[in-house]
Amino acid sequence: STKKTKMIGFARTVQLTRPNDFLAVLHALTEIHSGDVLVVNTSGSTRAVAGSLFTTEAERRGCRGLVVDGPVRDVADLACPTYSTMVTPYAGTVQQPGEGIDVTPIICGGVTVHPGDIIFGDRDGVLVGSAETFATCLPDAENIDAVEQQLIQGMKMGIGLHKLTNFDEHIEKRRKGEDSKIEFKDLHTIKFNDMEPIHYD
Repeated sequence: STKKTKMIGFARTVQLTRPNDFLAVLHALTEIHSGDVLVVNTSGSTRAVAGSLFTTEAERRGCRGLVVDGPVRDVADLACPTYSTMVTPYAGTVQQPGEGIDVTPIICGGVTVHPGDIIFGDRDGVLVGSAETFATCLPDAENIDAVEQQLIQGMKMGIGLHKLTNFDEHIEKRRKGEDSKIEFKDLHTIKFNDMEPIHYD
């Protein structure tokens, strides 16, 4: 895990052209600026493309974090927020310069990341999207958080989660094959329908 638990910045993308060689990532480090998040597709690498030295220099340059579709190493000593799909103690080679930074959108963790996208990360994982996407989603996210905080407060007061919802009615209807949605009692700002928030008055 990394020492810092939250990350937000603008995506700078790197696509490796040869697996297990991280020269392109090392070169990208010379081009990042304060507020950037380096996002890397390693083309299926099984050897690490970054570690403690890399992240220490990244932090020195003001980099907000690193997101790697592939392996990193030195996880106990990573200096900036770092997310990866793998961990290995073995470093790759540094022979293939690659095509540069921000040449193209890349696929990272199965998601398309464009240069300049907003990247947000915390202990739960990473979100990516345009400013417009985040502007659209933020009110719903804030609403969900507010509802969850109220539910947690209710449980701390001794009220069971199932009692704070229409759980009994919902499960009975579903057993009969009837349409139903989980609803939160006395919290009528939001409903969950297949885990998607829907506002209603």
